[in-house]
Amino acid sequence: MSVQVSEFNSNPSKYLALVETQDVMIVRNGRVFAKLVKEENDTLSDIRSLYGILADSELSRMNDEEIKAVIHTERGSRLL
Repeated sequence: MSVQVSEFNSNPSKYLALVETQDVMIVRNGRVFAKLVKEENDTLSDIRSLYGILADSELSRMNDEEIKAVIHTERGSRLL
């Protein structure tokens, strides 16, 4: 769903509720300015899905706690 910035600003709770079921694109001057998506908290499974691509990387030999530590260091605790 797309919504103009002015409409989002006048009724943010409506669009935050919609994020539960669909992505919300916030449009300004005809271009997507921001995208609201539901947080899935699935970082570890995203990283594990890369193992085929990163088979020879250090990441492929780490356990979940070690991966979380790397994520925390590189991106911050907000992604865990």
